[in-house]
Amino acid sequence: MDLIMSIAAMSVNMKSARLQQDVSVAMLKKAMSAQEALGESIVEMMPPAPEPGRLLDVTV
Repeated sequence: MDLIMSIAAMSVNMKSARLQQDVSVAMLKKAMSAQEALGESIVEMMPPAPEPGRLLDVTV
């Protein structure tokens, strides 16, 4: 009877650990998605880069 209880407890622990891992992965995916959206919005807010050499002031 003790062996059966140990197997059942191990099964419950493994399911619990799997659920915890799945939740952690889901949260990380959401965080990565939010950071990607934030990065895209920052890029959109940046002014366009000037053409190379257009604003170059060279005096000798």
